[in-house]
Amino acid sequence: MELYGLQDMTLSGTSYAGVTSQPHWSGLSADPVTLPEQLQTSLDLADQLQIYSMAAGKVLPLRSIQLQTAVGKYLAPGSESGNFEHRSVLMLNDQCLAELCYQSDQAFTPLIQHQLWQLERQWLYPLRNTLVVVRLQQLALKDSLTDLGNRRNFDDQFERAVQLANRRQQACALILLDLDNFKQTNDNFGHPAGDDVLIAVADAMRQTLRASDCLFRFGGDEFAVLLTADDALSAELVAHRLVKAINQHHVCNQFSVTASAGLAQLALNQKAELLFSRADEALSQAKQAGKNAVKVALLNQA
Repeated sequence: MELYGLQDMTLSGTSYAGVTSQPHWSGLSADPVTLPEQLQTSLDLADQLQIYSMAAGKVLPLRSIQLQTAVGKYLAPGSESGNFEHRSVLMLNDQCLAELCYQSDQAFTPLIQHQLWQLERQWLYPLRNTLVVVRLQQLALKDSLTDLGNRRNFDDQFERAVQLANRRQQACALILLDLDNFKQTNDNFGHPAGDDVLIAVADAMRQTLRASDCLFRFGGDEFAVLLTADDALSAELVAHRLVKAINQHHVCNQFSVTASAGLAQLALNQKAELLFSRADEALSQAKQAGKNAVKVALLNQA
């Protein structure tokens, strides 16, 4: 399915639009006549789904409404399976914006489908505008080559993760990775070969961790992994798996590129800057130890 200007997007997630806490949505105060104006008040897809669901609930009592877009999947809270399902693809100028999936205990008669179609038409332009904004926001936080988070994205998530871990007294760990012999690849085979290596490294990391929202590329050949809560407790194992996966990737093998990693666990009430410094120092130790290694910072390291 070709999605409106976003066909290369692979990110996915789940947001919740507060339609109602009740399983049946009907009789809610939304006037379809003013629906476009209401939808234009927000550039948040969850908010727009809430507004739209209020209008759709007047057409037919619904068990569930789900919006599937290239930038994420949005499901209203309290959703339950219904006896009848209706799917509708939202198209604008021959481009697919999204798919709506309705579920209800009542049948979607041709009249009901037509009424929903009339509502959907009023959402097309507000939805298109919001998708463009969300896409631009995501691009601003992504490394264009590897599709991992960029340094700006890391800085935002890292600071929040450390603050949350300190407040909840939960584990938090940072792994910094640096490629060994990467400069020789660029020097001897050119930057296109270097790009191939960076893409391969990102793929190896994704396949190992399967959590792209905590994987980052700073630029050059430097990468970072942010682990929180239970995931942070196995951070050393994760670091070794990441290094092994990179070292064994066929593209990295082709150019004799390996990886080294430095790991630091968050100490009690430690600031983000110090955690980063400790991980960076552990990475330096791994490089000095002969590369292709993992070093762990001492927990009481200042």
